[in-house]
Amino acid sequence: MTMEKIRLSPARRAQIMQSACPRRRATIRTAGRIAAAVVLAVLLTFSAFAAAIPALREALQNALGSFTEQSQTITGIAAEDSGIEVRPVAALSDSGMTCVYVEIEDQTGDRLSGGYEVSIEISHPQDDQPVHLGTSASQIGYDAETHTALYKALRPDSIASQNPSAVVDVWLLDPQAANGKETLGHWSFKTELERAAERCFTPDAAVNGYRVFEVRVSALSLTLLMENGVTDPTQPDYHPVNYASMPLSLTLHDGTVIAVTENEANRILATDTPPSDDPQTEAEHYYHSEVQWLFDQPVQPNTVTAITIGDVDVPLQ
Repeated sequence: MTMEKIRLSPARRAQIMQSACPRRRATIRTAGRIAAAVVLAVLLTFSAFAAAIPALREALQNALGSFTEQSQTITGIAAEDSGIEVRPVAALSDSGMTCVYVEIEDQTGDRLSGGYEVSIEISHPQDDQPVHLGTSASQIGYDAETHTALYKALRPDSIASQNPSAVVDVWLLDPQAANGKETLGHWSFKTELERAAERCFTPDAAVNGYRVFEVRVSALSLTLLMENGVTDPTQPDYHPVNYASMPLSLTLHDGTVIAVTENEANRILATDTPPSDDPQTEAEHYYHSEVQWLFDQPVQPNTVTAITIGDVDVPLQ
């Protein structure tokens, strides 16, 4: 995803409550209850998928992959106009990103098979002003029999609400129109997000002499807020520290080390923020960088004890 340049004030950074692991009892009875609960959760998840267009169920499962357990099933919401119905079916969300999967069904024609363009925008009304982060959308499945497409919409977040509402706007555009992209329809719906559990750390650490302000870890992603070594980005020699290119790994409490994949698809947020105007933080004279990576596999936040950025170990307590 193309990186967005935005301005974020410290008041808008999420302060996420640390999640706690329930104490586990090593008994067969408890293990049985856990196993039964897992089976029930899986059955409920796949039952919810069945409510969507059956032919697109596999596309949705493939898109969620190993994050099916962390996903939020959405049912009972639909917007219909001009013979097209739009309905959300699933979401993934934490303080750094929102991803919504949307079915779009053409009930009167075949306008979703490739001739027209679909645009999707996710917004959080109570938190977005005046920041606009942008949304990327892509079709990940199409059922020719029902003329239904499955879209994935993803936007980076940096907002305070722990479980915010999201408004999703969908437009159908005709790129062949004489006057450019003509809008053929607009659909909008609102849904409440259920964010993944997350831990937030403010470590006493520095990388290459620049401070680490905040580390956020959820099952879905890792977000870092750090000084980037720049005091004036208008100067010709403006070269901020590129933390996104540094090797990054997580250390778990059992000693396991997980390397975070370094590629553009996993890095969804990179921003430069001016130093704080707060007199109590006037020593923060460097601009800040906020960078987020999506994990390839779910991570249990309460098992992460440290991260390594380049060759610097940052303990998380």
